[in-house]
Amino acid sequence: MIKPFSALLALVFATGLGAPAAFAQLQTRIVASGLDRPLFATSPAGDSRLFIVEQGGLIKILQNGTVQPTPFLDLSDSVNTEGERGLLGMAFDPNFASNRRFYVDYIDKTSLNTVVATYQVSATQPNVADITSRQTVLTVQQPEFSNHKAGWLGFRPGESGNLYIATGDGGFRDDPGNRAQNLSSNLGKILRVDVSSDRLPNDPTQYGYAIPDGNVAGGNPEINPEIYAYGLRNPFRDSFDRENGTFYIGDVGQNAREEIDIGAAGANYGWRKFEGTLENFPNDPQISNHTPPIFEYNHTADGASVIGGYVYRGSEIPGLEGTYFFADFVNDKVMSFRFTGSGITDLTDRTAELLSPTGISGNITSFGEDASGNLYLVSLNGQVGQIALIPEPASYAMMLGGMGLIGVWARRKRKLESGTYANLPDRRMHYR
Repeated sequence: MIKPFSALLALVFATGLGAPAAFAQLQTRIVASGLDRPLFATSPAGDSRLFIVEQGGLIKILQNGTVQPTPFLDLSDSVNTEGERGLLGMAFDPNFASNRRFYVDYIDKTSLNTVVATYQVSATQPNVADITSRQTVLTVQQPEFSNHKAGWLGFRPGESGNLYIATGDGGFRDDPGNRAQNLSSNLGKILRVDVSSDRLPNDPTQYGYAIPDGNVAGGNPEINPEIYAYGLRNPFRDSFDRENGTFYIGDVGQNAREEIDIGAAGANYGWRKFEGTLENFPNDPQISNHTPPIFEYNHTADGASVIGGYVYRGSEIPGLEGTYFFADFVNDKVMSFRFTGSGITDLTDRTAELLSPTGISGNITSFGEDASGNLYLVSLNGQVGQIALIPEPASYAMMLGGMGLIGVWARRKRKLESGTYANLPDRRMHYR
C-alpha cells in the first residue's frame, strides 16, 4: 500500500535529511473564484464540503471542486450590506451530523441590528437549508454607524453547547459612549451562550439559551449575563485551536496598532482606553484588569486592519503543525507565528508564498478551515484558495531515489500531470 505523500515527507524529515523549508514552499491553490464579496469559509466536522459566506447574504457550497449553482442559504432579502454590514459569520453545531443545525450572524435590513439565528438543513436535501426552520437566538442593538460589526461566531472544542459570538463596538471612531467598557451593553464584547437548552415553548420562532458558568456577570444583575470578555474594538475574525481550544481574537485597531489576543473568561482587552498596549484615551478611568495582546503591530510598517486566522492542524504540510496564520486587509500581508503560552516565536512573513498575481490577489477578508484542518484564504475579490505544500520534483529526486522512494514519487507526479488531482488547480472592504 502506497503511503500518502505527506507521510513520505514526514519520513524524510525524520531521517534528519532536511527541514520542509529546504525542499518546498507554501502556495495558494485557487479552489473557487467568481464569488461575490466572500467573507468566510468553514466546514462541519467530518464533511468534505466547504461552505462559503458572501457579504450579500448567500452561503454557497464548494463540493468536489465545484461551487454548486444553488445556494445553501439565501438571506439576501434580510441583510443590510452597507459599509461593514452584511452576512458576517457562520458556525456549525458540533452535533450537526445528528441535529442538522447551524448558526449565522448578520445585520438585519430593517432594524440594522445584529441578529444571530439558527437553521436546520433540509432532511431530504443535504445541500439546502430549510428556511422554515429559522429561529432567532439573540439580537444586539446597534447604533446608526455602518462599521465595527465583527460578526464571527463559533464553538470551542470541548464545549459542545456553548456558542461564542464576537461583537464590535458599534462603529464610528473612538467608540462614542465607551460601549466596549460598558458591561450593560453587548457591544465590543465576546458573548457566550449555551444553545444546547430547549426552545422557548411559548414562541417557536425563538431559540432559548442558558448562561454558562464563568461569564463576567457571575450573577450580578447590573452586568449583561451573555458577556464572556470585553474591551474589544472590532474582533472581526477569530478562531479556536481545534487541538487545545486556545481562543485567538484578531481585534482591528484604529490609528496605530493591530492586535491579536488570547480569549479568556472575564478578560478586558482595554479598548477604548488602550489600542493594543498604546494608551489611546489617557483621560478615561484606569483599567486595573487590562489584558494585553500576545502580538501587536504598528500601522507605519505592517498594515492597518488585522484579519485573524487559524492554527494549522492539518496533515498535508509537515512542519507547520501548531503555526498560527493571520493577515492584514489593508497592505495584503500574510504572516504566521507560534504561540508558546507566554509569548510568540517563529514570526514569519508568508506574503511572497501565498499572495501573487496568479493566485489570491489580496484583500483578504478571512481565513477558513475545513473538516480536515486544511486552511484557506478568502478574498473580497471573489476568490478562495487553499494553503498547500507544492513540492518541487527536482528537489526531491536524488533524496527519494536514495531512500528507494523514487518510484512512488514518479507515480504521484504522473497522477498530478494527468489531472488525477485536478480538483484543485495550481493557479495562482476594509474592515476597520
